[in-house]
Amino acid sequence: MDLQDILDKLNSEEKAELAKLLHRELNIPDLELVSKNINENRPIHCPHCHNTEIYGHGSYKGRRRYMCKSCKKTFNDFTGTAVDGIKKLDDFQEYLLLMIESVTIRKAAKKLGVSMQTVFDWRHKILSALEAFNGSNFSGIVECDDKQLDINEKGNRNLERKPFKRASDRETKRGVSNDKISIMVASDRNDKTTMQVAKVGRIDAESVQNTIGGFISTDNILCSDSHPSIIKWAKDKHLEHHTFVASRQHVKNRCYHVQHVNSLDSRYEKWVKRFNGVSTKYLQGYLNWFVFLQKIRKSTIRAQELAKCVINNISALRTYSFIERKYIDLMKLHYIRT
Repeated sequence: MDLQDILDKLNSEEKAELAKLLHRELNIPDLELVSKNINENRPIHCPHCHNTEIYGHGSYKGRRRYMCKSCKKTFNDFTGTAVDGIKKLDDFQEYLLLMIESVTIRKAAKKLGVSMQTVFDWRHKILSALEAFNGSNFSGIVECDDKQLDINEKGNRNLERKPFKRASDRETKRGVSNDKISIMVASDRNDKTTMQVAKVGRIDAESVQNTIGGFISTDNILCSDSHPSIIKWAKDKHLEHHTFVASRQHVKNRCYHVQHVNSLDSRYEKWVKRFNGVSTKYLQGYLNWFVFLQKIRKSTIRAQELAKCVINNISALRTYSFIERKYIDLMKLHYIRT
């Protein structure tokens, strides 16, 4: 019997159900056990003031507690993480498996027997945890590109305009305009990737620096299209920079091109279609999700990789609470000009 052939014939829902069954049958360690193993290898510090001078302070509901010598606040292994405050840990762990399969909120809620609002909150807490893993220092040749998406106010109940019955009813200007959100995408040849929301409208050198600038150094060689803002930023940063015009040239010296980043854009567009539109408010979270899936696509323990990321990020809850504020700051330019 060829198990790979059997797996290839299963759809995403059947694979998710199989993963759930295997998870139960094999008795995979729960999140608390995983977190204890991680804590042995990571320094524990206060999630409130980030002081490393802490001491044990008993336990509560089976979890070890600590107290900070500086701020005198108590915390446990999950404080500040996406798991903080989660009461249905078993269902939450099963949802991690569904996140790997990119299952929609409605289908996940039906499978887990919980409300859609609960799954919605879990999803965006997890995506907030993944923000810390969206981007790292690049090596060698780096390809970058800017991408424009229509502003999407899906789920907004306080619109300052008449709602559209269909997305196609919205009239937007062609090309780059203040009706669109710009995203910066960058990747090196070792599959290190970052996708960051830049600004409303056309990118400038400042937005390039704020999104991908921290991951690129003078040791890197940059490849991009001939966008003037990217050219200016690369010049200011003293980078070796190769530009391309798609209609004229695709490759220089057999190694300089932007095919990797273009392929990444294409895969993202295909992946995100299943969600029937992503709100601009939560767009960065979905970019985090996609980048993480690209990083672990060759891993055989993808669910455990996700669990580790979720438990290790003690700033996830803070990032989650700032989503609304970041969205307001992002959209200020759009509302001013319209």
